[in-house]
Amino acid sequence: MNETLELILDRLEKLVAVDTRNPPRDMDASHPIVSVLSSGFADADLRVTDLGEGCVQILLQRGRPKTLINVHVDTVPCADGWTNSPFDLHRTEDRVYGLGACDIKGAAAAAIIAAQAQDHDFALLFTTDEENGKGKCVEDFASQDHSFSQVIVCEPTNSQAIFSHRGLGAFEVSFAGTSMHSSQWDALEASAIHRAANWIAAAVKYADEKRQGGGVLPGICFNTGHIEGGIKPNICAPECQLNFGIRPGPNFVLETVAAELKALVPEDHFTKFEATYGSPALNMSANELAIAEALAKKLGIVSGYPVNFWTEAALFTEAGVPAFVFGPGDIAQAHAVDEWVSYEQLLKAHSVFTKVFELND
Repeated sequence: MNETLELILDRLEKLVAVDTRNPPRDMDASHPIVSVLSSGFADADLRVTDLGEGCVQILLQRGRPKTLINVHVDTVPCADGWTNSPFDLHRTEDRVYGLGACDIKGAAAAAIIAAQAQDHDFALLFTTDEENGKGKCVEDFASQDHSFSQVIVCEPTNSQAIFSHRGLGAFEVSFAGTSMHSSQWDALEASAIHRAANWIAAAVKYADEKRQGGGVLPGICFNTGHIEGGIKPNICAPECQLNFGIRPGPNFVLETVAAELKALVPEDHFTKFEATYGSPALNMSANELAIAEALAKKLGIVSGYPVNFWTEAALFTEAGVPAFVFGPGDIAQAHAVDEWVSYEQLLKAHSVFTKVFELND
């Protein structure tokens, strides 16, 4: 094992050991993750901004670099079934296992070691709220005046550069019904749960029809996340609540998709239809795309196909800063039991980050 890889793994081990699961959103400016990220940066400026509700920006910077590297350090909760503790980095011949190792603390470790091994300008922005699906940290940071010309947003992409991905929308919906004895035929239509079920079936059909249109990232991805309501089997449900998510392709407007989904059933079936979060797709202008592609080419990064998952690169581009997505690991390992990332991928990321700092372009 070479010295660089050993340094990356040592830092990754420390990062994985710190519990940054989101939810719960209990991180603040004094959280241990801050000291683990900033350790060893005696000659860099550290700026920690606590936005509340578990949203913390941790900016490490030396000089005035043109390219910002952004990495979220929060993880999803860990499911049961891990072979080893999710918070202990388990090393094997060609990979390491640990919660967040792939998504995306491995990139954080590689970037830190690359930054510490040279004396060029650099900027690393670590955030703690990406897995909550709202991106308050990045949205706030992107809205500020800063000197960065472009951003590399780290997510597991098999060390490829991704220039396009789907948007993201989250919604809360309530259905109205009428309480009555379940033996009445009217209960078939008047049950809030039946109305919700009919709408879900219509929404699934709508999403599938949009997908048939083809193209890059065709249609929308739709998912009902959680549903509850009703009282008992012999009472027609007077109310029902659910939440759902949609991921429109670049050719779709989030608000238009939401309006079309709402119109699938009579309006009086709803007592609530609210968006809780929305972000556009990563869909850069021709000029922004040219800037992002030129940087990736200079860094020697292979271009990948558009992806279905959402990233905070969309928030930077929405603010007018060209951005692309890059990072070690495969999305198939993210959010999974026994999450892992290969040594090869970590070293590839380290090599790219080293070039970022050397070029400062």
